[in-house]
Amino acid sequence: MRGPFRLFPLFLFFLYLFACGPTQKPQQTEEFVWPPPPEKPRIKYLGSYRGESDFRKEGFLGLILGEETVRLDLVKPYGVWAKDHKIYVSDTGLNTIVLIDTKNKKVKPIGVFGALIDVEGDAQGRIYASDAKAGVVYALNEEGKILKAFGWKKLKKPTGLAVDDKRKRLYVVDTGEHNVKVFNYETGELLFTIGRRGTGDGEFNFPTNVAVDRRNGNLVVVDSMNFRVQIFSPEGKFIRKFGRVGNTPGSFYRPKGVGVDSEGHIYVADAAFDNFQIFDEYGNLLMWVGQAGSGPGQFHLPAGLYVDEKDRIFVVDQFNRRVQVFQYLKESGQ
Repeated sequence: MRGPFRLFPLFLFFLYLFACGPTQKPQQTEEFVWPPPPEKPRIKYLGSYRGESDFRKEGFLGLILGEETVRLDLVKPYGVWAKDHKIYVSDTGLNTIVLIDTKNKKVKPIGVFGALIDVEGDAQGRIYASDAKAGVVYALNEEGKILKAFGWKKLKKPTGLAVDDKRKRLYVVDTGEHNVKVFNYETGELLFTIGRRGTGDGEFNFPTNVAVDRRNGNLVVVDSMNFRVQIFSPEGKFIRKFGRVGNTPGSFYRPKGVGVDSEGHIYVADAAFDNFQIFDEYGNLLMWVGQAGSGPGQFHLPAGLYVDEKDRIFVVDQFNRRVQVFQYLKESGQ
């Protein structure tokens, strides 16, 4: 070909270099903290993760040539657990655990399940997944190999999970039986059961999620349809409860994930309020974070919540298909 058509490949080449070459990173001028200034900040926004799209961007040449890159991104996340630079997310849409390695910028699936609900891990590196359809909780390694199954013919609808490494326990919320079952995670033995259906102290109505207070081993359970949180000793003895149905601060309407930080503060996500509320260990409301939206600190149907040993707060933002990460700022500073 002659004329201007001979220059078209060269034009594409330079256009590609211009589109995909190094660009100056935008300066972050705003720090997202709660409460806002001039109050002393207690919660700081760290970032959010969706999957491979966080690390792999489509190049201009791929768009021109029509080449599509399939990425592993979150579809319908529910539960979350994290250790160091690895975030494990149970995706009920994909029915797999999505491992997001933020240090190495890699994402991979772990296991395939019938009806995956929650994910948790222990100090030995085992990953636990509750499968509501199979009625069991699986222990797996990072390659997806099943190491053990808990609750065969003992669980009706396992949902929320929590681990107490000090006592080698796996706590399983059995929503179908309205109780919490406690297993030895080394032997698989069912040690005891906490609760039954009802509205009294220590009774449940469709419990969903659970967390362990690392300071004392107390168990914090979201009693969803009683619109409250209940706290138990490691032996399963009822300690206290807090919460009520309503649409005012301190009340619950669709409580979901729960976590406890190093100072005993209790974090509860509520899908109806598009936020998470923070209480002291006695159930007094301290503050809340979030509102409806898709920006930093905004949510659309928050679900699972986990607080790690560094007081990082991981919140599943389900409809926005991401996990948002926050930092609790202690009095002594971070």
